Amino acid sequence: MPLEDKAMRRRVERELPRFDLDFTFTTVSVINQVVYFGGRVRPIRARGLRGVDRPDTRREMMKVVEAVRAIPGVKDVVLDCQFD
Repeated sequence: MPLEDKAMRRRVERELPRFDLDFTFTTVSVINQVVYFGGRVRPIRARGLRGVDRPDTRREMMKVVEAVRAIPGVKDVVLDCQFD
C-alpha cells in the first residue's frame, strides 16, 4: 500500500468518531485514493436511555461519505456494508 493511501486511511479513520455510528465491525481501506468501507455499520446504542431516537443508519452513513469525499485527494468512496 502506497504511503499516501496509508495516510489517507488514517485521516478517514479520524473522521469516524464525529458520527453517531458504531464502526467496530467495519473495515476501512484505501486503494489508489479510493476509500472502501466494508463490514457492518450500526447505530451507537444509548444504554439505559428510553425514548432516545436511534439515528437512521443509512442517512448517517451518507454524511460520513460526504465528509470523506471532502478530504483532499479522495477520488471516490465505495460502500460494501450491511446496515443495522
